[in-house]
Order: sequence, then structure tokens, then C-alpha cells
Amino acid sequence: MDEKKIEAIRAKKFPLGALDIVVFAAAIALTVALFCTVFGEKGSGVEIVGTDMRIVLPLGENATRKISDCLTVEIRDGSVRVIESTCKNKTCVKMGKIGRVGESIVCAQNGIVITVLGGGDLVGSVGKG
Repeated sequence: MDEKKIEAIRAKKFPLGALDIVVFAAAIALTVALFCTVFGEKGSGVEIVGTDMRIVLPLGENATRKISDCLTVEIRDGSVRVIESTCKNKTCVKMGKIGRVGESIVCAQNGIVITVLGGGDLVGSVGKG
């Protein structure tokens, strides 16, 4: 490298451009999101919410439960999954099992959301299922 290029680089106060900073910030955000997903806290319970019901079940006990005559959920080995649904496209069944705090399965056609809860969120069940 010649002297003029070296002096030009040294004269710049900040060698990174705006796009470099955006790419770097996006890489950090994706890394944090991946870390939280892989190493996130395992759930202690599951909340099942529909239009007229709310059920909270522990993830520590294996069970199979029919929900509002439209879904069947299975809790096994600390995770939950939908094993049967009356909805047309069965996306909720295809989502597989979840077991980390904050993960969700949504059955939009039946209006049911299944969310994994942490230790402090597991209180009890309300409504009918």
C-alpha cells in the first residue's frame, strides 16, 4: 500500500459506513434471538386460550386433552403439541411440539392459542375446556 492510501485511512474518523453498522447490528440481533431460542428457559406449564375459555396445565405431567371439541393436545416429556384438529389446513398440527417459555401454537380457524408459561406464570385454570 502506498503512503497516500494509508494516510487517507488514518484520516477517517470512523472507518465503518452506515450500511456496515446496520449489517453488524442485524447480525447481533439474530445471534441473540437464536441464543434465546436454543438456550431459552424450559416451560413449567401451558396456557390454552380460546374465545370463551382459558386452561392452564402443567408440563410436568403427561396428558392428552380434548379442547373445545376442535383440538386434541398432548403433553409429554415437558412439551406440548396438537395431535388432532378439526381445522382445514392443520397448520397447528404441523407445528410440532413446543416447550420453551414464550413459544406458541396458534389454530386461527378454531380461535385457540397455546402458549408455554414460565414458573411464575403457572397459576391455575379458568373457564371451560
